[in-house]
Amino acid sequence: MNKAVSNFLALARWAAALAVLITHAGQMIQISDIMVAQHGLGVYAWWFLSGFSHQAVLIFFVISGFLVGGELLRRLDRTDLFLGRYLIDRFSRIYIVMAPVLAYGFAIDFLGRRLFPNSGIYDGAFFDGVFNPINILWTLLQQQNLWARQAGTNGALWSLACEMWYYVTFPLLLLPLFRAYSLGVRLTGFVCGALAAIVMSMPESFFLFGYGVWAFGALIRVAPRPLIKSAWLSFGVFLATIALTRLGVRGPLVAAHPLVSTLADAAVAGAFGNLLLSLRFAADGGLFANLSPIHKRLSDFSYSLYATHAPLVFFVWAGAGSLLGQEWYKQLPTPLHWTLTFALIAGSVAIAYGFSRLTEARTGRLRDFLRETLLAPDSAGIVAEHSN
Repeated sequence: MNKAVSNFLALARWAAALAVLITHAGQMIQISDIMVAQHGLGVYAWWFLSGFSHQAVLIFFVISGFLVGGELLRRLDRTDLFLGRYLIDRFSRIYIVMAPVLAYGFAIDFLGRRLFPNSGIYDGAFFDGVFNPINILWTLLQQQNLWARQAGTNGALWSLACEMWYYVTFPLLLLPLFRAYSLGVRLTGFVCGALAAIVMSMPESFFLFGYGVWAFGALIRVAPRPLIKSAWLSFGVFLATIALTRLGVRGPLVAAHPLVSTLADAAVAGAFGNLLLSLRFAADGGLFANLSPIHKRLSDFSYSLYATHAPLVFFVWAGAGSLLGQEWYKQLPTPLHWTLTFALIAGSVAIAYGFSRLTEARTGRLRDFLRETLLAPDSAGIVAEHSN
């Protein structure tokens, strides 16, 4: 992987996590007259930038497929029994953040429901049944918003359920191509992978389409040539695509024609994947090759930012609603709305960074411990594969 791709992935990961946070925190700023009243340039910029959470998740899926699924496709000729190490790597990556974040989220939800019972935030129909502690177990089993409700207010974890099942099923579906395993193991693995993918696809959810996006990211890693040689042109196509989908695919149009939303999602994933492909074939001195190291440091806690922000957002909403009235966040924004929203964003980033130092930053230690504990000595010490 050349320097341009590596730097761009770091930038994309933290920017996507921040986009999700901005969208969710930004719900306290309701600019309901954006189409009929004049506003300053900053207000229009905020309105535009605070609506990219869904596109950000699509980008996450492409990146994950590129790094994890693409590595599997890139090494189809491998002769080692890799599956145990691979699953330990994936388990470590997901659960070192997810397990503690569930406890963190339920603690904040508990406090919010006790401190702000009159806010109306936690009593909405959307949250019916989500505070049952059994949902923690279902979420640990990666069933949130597939076969079970989410755990508390942390609805953002839905994408991790999809991603974990992509991690598990994709190598199993590819197992017949790995000759290191016996024919019986390869066929059994394929059947298990296919059955698991089918079962997870049965509930009405984003799982199946998301799998296509994830697999597309994997294919980008091994594609033999770029569709567009110029990385600058591909970058322009990507920016134009996300801008058009942000402006053109909204509200009633999506509700009346779901196909429009699906096509828009495919366009965003395709444009981002095309940019990755162009960067793969760019020289090291090309676009994004000389980005500041700050992007790598920010990307190092992007997963923690994505996983921790939602309970805090709802806690602040509930506090504001309890103190200022349930309809406060629906009012046209005042300086207090803006101040509280940006303070929430800054606080969420700070908390995520601290959380990541205790969890995400220790992924390698957990991975190595599990390898040494669960695998044979001759395979436990092999260097970890590149992970998302």
